[in-house]
Amino acid sequence: MIVLLYVCYAKFIRKDCVVKIGGYGFLIVMTGSMEPTIEKNEFILIKECQTYHINDIATYLDVYDNLITHRILQIDENNFTTKGDSNEISDETTNIHNIQGKVIFHSKTLGIFYLYYLKFVVCIYIAIMFLVYLQEKLRREKKNEEEQT
Repeated sequence: MIVLLYVCYAKFIRKDCVVKIGGYGFLIVMTGSMEPTIEKNEFILIKECQTYHINDIATYLDVYDNLITHRILQIDENNFTTKGDSNEISDETTNIHNIQGKVIFHSKTLGIFYLYYLKFVVCIYIAIMFLVYLQEKLRREKKNEEEQT
């Protein structure tokens, strides 16, 4: 429950683009730009690091505040250049402070689980809560009718 409250606070109050707990965050890759290394819809676990190196796969904010997960090709003082493994051209140079973390784990299975099964479970939970609410509302109405008669 505490983790859920923290995630809601970080996402909706602080407006963090990546919610991190202890320097770790997780995301789902939405494009195939890193294939075959990381496929579309894969779960990735990222970790904030003090330093990043060439060939690290990093997630960063681009100039439009989109999260991009690409491989670091070049680092020049406070700037870096990245490229998706399946892309033909490299990305624009970006400030190293835009890096959210480097990929330390990725899994297609967890990505599918998150995208489909977890959302299904959440929808079922919402439906159950709605039914409980309706049942409680009907119970109160019935009780009010009995009290009036």
